[in-house]
Amino acid sequence: MKGNTKHKNGSKSKNGAKKRATSSAPKRSAHKTNSTQARNGQAMDATELLMKDHENVQGLFAQFERASEDAQKKSMLFEKIRDELQMHTKVEEEIFYPALEELPIDRAKDDIERSIQDHEEVDALLDELQSLSPDDADFDEKMTELMDAVRSHIQLEHEEVFKVARAGLGEEQLQELGREMEEFKQSMKEGKMESEGAEASE
Repeated sequence: MKGNTKHKNGSKSKNGAKKRATSSAPKRSAHKTNSTQARNGQAMDATELLMKDHENVQGLFAQFERASEDAQKKSMLFEKIRDELQMHTKVEEEIFYPALEELPIDRAKDDIERSIQDHEEVDALLDELQSLSPDDADFDEKMTELMDAVRSHIQLEHEEVFKVARAGLGEEQLQELGREMEEFKQSMKEGKMESEGAEASE
């Protein structure tokens, strides 16, 4: 999201993320992971957590497309979509991408760079939409641009980024990252609730 810069090879991430040990464990399919998760009762690993985020935002997109001319509902849905995307991309840039950056795989660096560019595009569209009302003529067009950009990014992550992560990080590290990401998301949600509560009491 805003304020993040592209990662440089061999450097720490913007927030000084610690270097992580890598694993040569083979990649695995999402179906296998889900079945293993169900048997062992484990938390979702990093890629599963991000895919769940993708499903959530895709569901919100579908609701928005069904909202038609209901401006109030579209405004409410946009706020949910914005919050979901901002939280998702911050988790990726603060925790997931720095872990990928440590992999000795050129493709990982390329995938991070492309993903950061996608995030910048999404940020710009969110800013434009924030300045518009659902009644404005350009709102639906910009929202379509946003949905197309996010769907393209999701495709990149599912077809490229997550495959590299599973191959290079391995199951144990992906589980550790998943726990970190869950905790980080929870702290962001609590911070947002506290902020909204303080504003309401003023």
